[in-house]
Amino acid sequence: MTTALIAAMAALVAGLLGAFSPKLLAHLPEPAGEPEPDMPPKIAYAELAKAPGLWWKMAVPAAALGAVAGALLEHWELLGVWILLAAATPVLAWVDWKVHLLPFLIVAPLYLLSWLFTGVGALVLRDPSVLLHALWGNLAIFGFYFLAGLVGPMGYGDVRLSAVLGVALGPLGFITAFYGVFFGLIIGAVAGVVLVRGQLGKKIPIAFGPYLLLGAFAALLL
Repeated sequence: MTTALIAAMAALVAGLLGAFSPKLLAHLPEPAGEPEPDMPPKIAYAELAKAPGLWWKMAVPAAALGAVAGALLEHWELLGVWILLAAATPVLAWVDWKVHLLPFLIVAPLYLLSWLFTGVGALVLRDPSVLLHALWGNLAIFGFYFLAGLVGPMGYGDVRLSAVLGVALGPLGFITAFYGVFFGLIIGAVAGVVLVRGQLGKKIPIAFGPYLLLGAFAALLL
C-alpha cells in the first residue's frame, strides 16, 4: 500500500471513531467524590457530550492525527494503536480542558487495547522485540510521570495516560520515545506559563493530558 492510501485509511477510521466519541462520553458514569477545592465545578460528562457540533469537532482533529500517524509511521503494522490514540485525543482533551479529569473508563480500555494492537503488530511483523520495546516504553515513561506526579502538578489521570503513550512510543525507538516525552513537557510548560501569566500567587489548574498526547504525535515528525 502507498503512504497516501495508508494515511487516508487511518484518517477515515480515526475520524469515524472520533465522531462516535461523544456518544461514549454521554454514557460514562460520573466519578465518585467531590472535586478538590481549587478545581472548577464538575460538569457532568453527559452535559459535555451535548455541546453543539461536538461530533465533527472530535472527528476532524482525530482524522488529522490519524493521517499524520499513517503518513509518518515507518511500519504500518503498528498503526492500530496510533489510530486509537488519534481517535481518543480530541475527546480526552475536551474533557480535561473542561473538568481537569481524564476518565478512567476511557484511559484504561485504551491501555488494554494499545497492548492488543501492539501484540497484533508484533505478530504481523514477526518481531517479538516490538513487545519488549513496548514494555520498556511503558515502564520508563510511566515511571517518569509517576515520579513527576509525586513532586509536581501531574494528576493521576496524566500518569495513567503516560502508560498508554509508553506502549505506543516504545516500539518506535528510544529517540522517538524521548522526544515524545520532551515535546509533551515543553508544550505543557509553555501552555502553563501562558495560563498563569498575570495570576501569580493563585493556584491555576492546568490540563496536561492534551499536551502529553500532542507531544507524542509531534515526535512522529522526527
